[in-house]
Amino acid sequence: MYHNFVPSDFEQFDNSTKEALVIIGNALVFITQYSNKLSFCLAVIGVFMNAFHVFILSKKSAISNVINVILLGIAISDMMNLSVIAEKMFFLIYRDACTLPDSSFITKLLNFLEFMKDDSRRLSTWLGVLMASLRYLILKNDLNPNFDFLFKSSSGWKSLAIASTISFLMSLFYWIRVDLFSVVWVPPKACGYPTNFSMLKYSYKTNELFFSGRETFKSLIAFDGILKIIPAFVLPILAALLVRELKKAEVSRKKMPVSSQSANNSDNTSKLVIIMTITCICAEGPMGIAFVIEGLVADVSALRLLVIYFEGILFTFVILNATTHFFICLGVSTTYKKTVNEFLGYKKPQKHITSINPKISSTSTVSRRQIARIDG
Repeated sequence: MYHNFVPSDFEQFDNSTKEALVIIGNALVFITQYSNKLSFCLAVIGVFMNAFHVFILSKKSAISNVINVILLGIAISDMMNLSVIAEKMFFLIYRDACTLPDSSFITKLLNFLEFMKDDSRRLSTWLGVLMASLRYLILKNDLNPNFDFLFKSSSGWKSLAIASTISFLMSLFYWIRVDLFSVVWVPPKACGYPTNFSMLKYSYKTNELFFSGRETFKSLIAFDGILKIIPAFVLPILAALLVRELKKAEVSRKKMPVSSQSANNSDNTSKLVIIMTITCICAEGPMGIAFVIEGLVADVSALRLLVIYFEGILFTFVILNATTHFFICLGVSTTYKKTVNEFLGYKKPQKHITSINPKISSTSTVSRRQIARIDG
């Protein structure tokens, strides 16, 4: 059900401000009705795309490096997130005032799915930051033996496990903060139900054990928004650092007498991480700002609802970002493209080239070894 804003929703403001907020609010409601339908379609497509994405990344040939391990974690998180979003959007679009309320079991199940969505949504963003950070450290410390562990896929699995555990515990705190309650639901007369027909309508409310005052609730929402906006500030820095390291790698490669396929693969992996970092910035930055604003206006219910509608519109871009990861990997990653071709049974024609091996300096040998270590 969508809310139509009226001047009485904004009693705290003067008349001119009320009129402006009503116009803005109802415009957002109108746009949200269409963005929700678009989000539903994108989420359904994204579930299938990420399912295939997970399948490809799970292949032995693709899971051999740390970056692809993190990509697998992102893909699983996105698939879970998009699945729950598709379910929520479906009910939001097709439910009306006459739809029977959910049973106690269904309400609990939907709340658990919301818990999983919150966890996977947060984890996907964190893993994006982790992937960019690991790639930068790999490029920066490619010849430092103290960082040898970064080149092993096991470091990706360990990082994935730690991030998943922390995100799960945070979501668990949000999950146990609410209690199930019920009210009597009486359908509108226009629905045509029998006279005196009623049902129990189940929902969740904040557990007073965790939230004793409105200020605490307001602070929690703002804190959650800050956690979600941090990647929007960290990711641009990481993207700039990755670009700098990539340019250094290109300069080193130009000094080599013979170009290397491993060098190209390494550059492609860096470009993949940079592109995914930039798309994550575009998707997560506005959402994080909106979450912070929601926390700041939490004591004005109508303003908070207005911001929530705006978040719904922005969320379409988050869904779009999660849907495009497969295409980014396919277009940029040589290893990923090779794995897809092998699965589809497509073999690229081999070109037989007779090459002459020139004398290679010791500096070039080091560069080759360096590239081989960071090949992704």
